[in-house]
Formats: sequence, C-alpha cells, structure tokens
Amino acid sequence: MRRTPSQIALGLDVAPPNRRPPGKPHRVRYVVAGVLIAAVVFVVGLTGTVVAMTRGLPSLSSLQKKPLGRTTLVYDREGRLIAQLHGATNRVPVARSRIPNALKDATVAIEDKRFYQDHGVDFRAIARAAVTDLLAGRVVEGASTITEQYVKNAYLGDQQTLERKVREAWLAWQLAGRWSKDRILSAYLNTVYYGQGAYGVQAAAETFFHKPVWRLSLAQSALLAGLPRDPTGYSPIFDPADALARRNLVLQQMQRQGYISAGQVRRAEHARLHIYRTAPATRDEAADYFVEYVRQQLVQRYGASRVYEGGLRVYTTLDLDWQRAAIDAIRNTLNQPGDPSSAVVTIDPETGYIRAMVGGLDFRRQQFNLAYQARRQPGSAMKPFVLAAAIERGADPATTYYDSRPLHIAFPNGAPTWNVTTFDGTAYGPSSLVQATVRSDNTVYAQLVLDVGPKNVVRIAHRMGITSRLKAVPSIALGSQVVNPLEMATAYATFADLGVRHAPIAIRRVVADGHVDYAARPRGKRVIPAGVAYVVDKILEENVQVGTGVAAQLPGRPVAGKTGTTSNFVDAWFCGFTPNLASVVWVGYPRNETTPMYAVHGIQVVGGSFPAIIWHAYMALALSGLAPVDFTQPAVMPTYRPWHGRYAIGGSLSPGVVPYQTPTPLPAATPTAPAAPQPSSKPANPAPGNGNGNGNGNGQANGNGQG
Repeated sequence: MRRTPSQIALGLDVAPPNRRPPGKPHRVRYVVAGVLIAAVVFVVGLTGTVVAMTRGLPSLSSLQKKPLGRTTLVYDREGRLIAQLHGATNRVPVARSRIPNALKDATVAIEDKRFYQDHGVDFRAIARAAVTDLLAGRVVEGASTITEQYVKNAYLGDQQTLERKVREAWLAWQLAGRWSKDRILSAYLNTVYYGQGAYGVQAAAETFFHKPVWRLSLAQSALLAGLPRDPTGYSPIFDPADALARRNLVLQQMQRQGYISAGQVRRAEHARLHIYRTAPATRDEAADYFVEYVRQQLVQRYGASRVYEGGLRVYTTLDLDWQRAAIDAIRNTLNQPGDPSSAVVTIDPETGYIRAMVGGLDFRRQQFNLAYQARRQPGSAMKPFVLAAAIERGADPATTYYDSRPLHIAFPNGAPTWNVTTFDGTAYGPSSLVQATVRSDNTVYAQLVLDVGPKNVVRIAHRMGITSRLKAVPSIALGSQVVNPLEMATAYATFADLGVRHAPIAIRRVVADGHVDYAARPRGKRVIPAGVAYVVDKILEENVQVGTGVAAQLPGRPVAGKTGTTSNFVDAWFCGFTPNLASVVWVGYPRNETTPMYAVHGIQVVGGSFPAIIWHAYMALALSGLAPVDFTQPAVMPTYRPWHGRYAIGGSLSPGVVPYQTPTPLPAATPTAPAAPQPSSKPANPAPGNGNGNGNGNGQANGNGQG
C-alpha cells in the first residue's frame, strides 16, 4: 500500500490491508493488554489496601507519643549542671532556637531535599517504595521524608510492615497541616539516633565534640547530619574515613541546594573536627558522692525507669563552689601516701539544705559514701548533747561542779568496772561544766551522764537529728555509739538554729515535663528550748576561743564547735558552726575501723588537729561571702535550779540510791575554778583535750581518748 506524504514525513510505515507483519502474531496485543490489566489491578488493589488501612485510623490528636527515653539533668543551687542520669538512651531535648541553622540545612540537604515543598509526604517516593515493597513481598524501602521519620520515631515505632508505612504517611500528612516546618525539623533532630547511645542533636554534640549543639561549626554540623542514615557505618570513631567522606557529601549537597557557597565548602572540608573517642563524664567529679545520694532519693521516689528515662530536671541544694572548697581543704591537708581519709558535710541551719557533701576523693575507686554511709564513733563530739540535757533539767553550767579525777565506777549485776581518766591522766579537781566542756573532760562527763541519765541523752540526741540507733549506756557521753557525719551535721545545725531542727534536704525542686512535680518545703521543729541551745552555743564558742577547737578559729567571726577523738585515735572529728552555717569534718581510715592515727606528718591526729584544720580552711572560703553574724540571745533563758546530781559536788553521795555507784564516795569540796586552758602555740596540733572511748559491749568505755 502506498504511503501518503504526511505518513512519509512522520516516518510511519503502513501495512498492506489484511496483512500481518511477518513473525508478529497477536502476542504484542496480549502483552500490552496484560500490562494494562495488571496496572489496573495494582492500582485498584493499592487503592483498596490504602482505603482499608486508613479506614478508622485515629487522628493525630487522639494518639499519644511513645515514651522516648530522655536524660535526667541534675543542677546545683546556682543552676549549674552537675550530673546527667540516663540508661542506654542518652537524649537531652533542646529548644529549636538553640539548634544552629547549619545543622538544620545540612539535615534537609542530605535526607529530604524537598522537605520545604512537600506536605509531609513525598508521593513519588511513596509510590516508588510501595511498588518495591509489593514486588519484594516485604518492606525494603523506609520513609522518605523527615516528617514521616519523626512520626515513626514519636508515634509508631520500627515495625516493618506495609500497614505501618501507610499509617505513617497518613499521620505525617496531618502533622504537616498543624506544625510549622521548623517545628517538625527540630522535633526530628531531638529524637533521631546518631550512634554511641546518643539520641538527639544535643546528646550527639556532647558525645562526639564535648560541646553543646549551639556551638557546633559548619563542618561538625555536616558530620552529624550524615550519621542518621547509618550511625555505625559512618561513625567518626570507628570509621573516620567513611565519616569524612559522608561529611563532604553533605557539604556538597548543601552547596548544590544553595545553602552554602563553594568557599564555605572548601573551608569546612579542611576544618579539624576534634572528635572525642569517649563520651564526656556524666557527672561533675567534685559532686560525685552528693549526686549518688540524690540519685538514690530520686529512684526511691520515682523509680529507676523514670529517673533514667523520664527527662527530669532536678534542682538540688548543693553549692558547687563550697563543695570544691571542701575538697581542696582535704587535699591540701591530707596529701601524703598513707594519710587517712576525710568526709565533710555542710548544712544551712535555717532550712536543712545540704550545701556540701564530700564522701571521699575518688568516686571511681570507692563508691562508699563516708559522709552518710560510714558509721563511726564520734568521741567527745557527743558531749554537747549531755550538756544540753543537763541544762534542760535546770543545771547551771557555770555553777554546777564535778570533781575531775580518775574514776573506777562499779555497776550492778556484775558488769565490768568503768575506768575513766582524762586524756593525760591529770586530775583537775573541782570543775564547772563550762570548764569541763572547754577542756573536754571525760571524768566530769562520765559523772554527769550518770546524773542526767543515758536515756535522756539518747532522747535529746534523737530529737536534735541523730537518726542512728543509740543504746542508753553511760559511755554514750564519751561517744561509744556509732553515727555518721550527715546526722552529726544535722544535730549541730540544730544548735546553730537555737534548738530548731530541720531535716536534711538535698533536692529543692523536681520539674517533670515542664511542671513542678516536687518542691521542698523546709519545716523546722523546735526540739530544745532556744535558751538551752544558746547557752550550749556560747560554751562551744568559748571552746573554739581557748579550748580544744582553737585551730578552727575564724578571725572576726563567731565560731562554736566541739572536737571528738576516739580511743586509740581511730576517729577524729570537728563539729563546728556559725549562726548561718554548720559543718562537720571526720578523719579516719575508711576500710579499717580499728586502725589508729597516732601520728601523721608528726601530728597526733585528734579532733583539734586535722579535722579542725580542714574545717577552718574550708569554712574560711565558704563564709567569705557572708557577713559575720553573732549568736542571738533569746528572750527566754533557762531557769536554773539547785542541782542535786548524785555525783555533783554538794549533791547526795549516799551509795545505793541509784543503780550506779562509785567504790569510794566523792568528798564534798569548795569549788575552785582552775586556770583556763591556753591555745596551743602550734595550730597544727592544738593542746590536748579529753576524749572518749570505745564501747566494750557492756555500755562502758575506757575513756582514755582525746577530745
């Protein structure tokens, strides 16, 4: 058949009528028809599948987000970060305004270049992925938009099914209509995984660069943007070459899409990244022991899961500057091989807030917190409780006298005799309670506790803040019962606040999901009369001025305190306070409760030596910003009555009236005040006081320690 001119111009061949092309049967028509039918079936099937999957789907607003693990942050009193608590998931969400634009642009350039044009769903990518998945019989292509990836992370999870992919697209479409692009992108950047346990850009920046996300450079931002596709394969720690190649690809994509210039690419490609192979410490090492104390309280209140994954914001009472000052004071004093250890606790008397807690100097080697887990004998630091009990019962400490002399006190029921002497064996003769306290006289206090009654001493110690179980035995006056520095600091803070006890508080406030979930409400409770506390305070102030605590003096500032040393110099304490701050220092060997500290650096380790020296060095810095405050005399002072103590000079001396009796009654005598002890000429080794002893199981002590 002849072709027409138009057919010749278009290059068309015209077959003769009723003739089939040679070798071309009806197979072509069948193939074309088959393809068309398959396409129709596919479209109808896909449409039906989508309709079936989306039918009855909840709206985005009716869904709850998955509980994504978030890191709990712990702060000191000034809002300085001192710890991060997290499990396997380290995620610290940050405000979108703090994420640099370079990181946002890099992420869009490498992951979803049509992000700002689509409505949460890239239909071309969805169709391509759906066909691929149907032909493969399984999901082989993931989400193609940033919005879909965020929906997957926040709402749906990683289940690899076609149904999940359709739901993902459906929810992403809704989200795109409600949130701005910047909000979606920032939310995605706060949830995506970057490797090394870091979820979100803030954790990733801290993990790889040891800096917050808002300080990242362009080169660092590009490297992070390239990680989510394969956090392990592109790891800058394990595969630095692949990580750099991926970073450079991100930079090139940013240039092609107009985010940066060629010059910026060149400079960024040559920039040093300063990658860290290990994540930064999750705690400020100065606050390690305090943070562990706080962590235990948080777990008790919220449970471990919420503490490690709930993203709590915990605001504590710790003063990080004071904490460091306490550590420095210990290190500058006990700095030689073989030196004993030390613990420090500081409490604000008006609130009970713990301002410092040093439980050791190396948390990695020793997690045992000497500040509140160690239970050691306090020595003569228990004597103020005996003194307070006596004053509360009407004893005038200035006119109540006991004879200072070696004692051999027999007990009923065949109990061993209680032998008590002063530290150096000196018999000072008739001594007032003031003089005996300043001298820390064991023999006077051994008699006083028998007159006051050990049970009354236990009661007043517990009222003031001692929480350990105490036995009502006479040797309690000399510190034979074990306590810890935290409770001693609480009790001495009660003296500082004129008899009002505040429970120790480490956490001021906890914020959960933007709302205050817990707030401390310090409540003081009067446990002894203000006048009684004031009299004790002034006597302990005299002790620092001329007694066993002279090494703790702070010029121009009233300081009160008491030393304590156990028998054989095993434990040494200084418990001191001003009207606005109370601190306790303990010194000893933590792993052996019987190792003596006879001489360290040539110094006899007693409460007035290393403990008082550490207390002075630390408190001088801690109090430097606070104005000196004097102890304020209350309106109501104690009412004194004639003291008829069995062992007091002038009291009833008939044996057998009370269960305790001396083998030889003390003779009545006319009180004569001995000369006041003078301060040591060597601040490092103050004049000896008296002390206490170790309990022997029957409630007695040998009483040959030092004050």
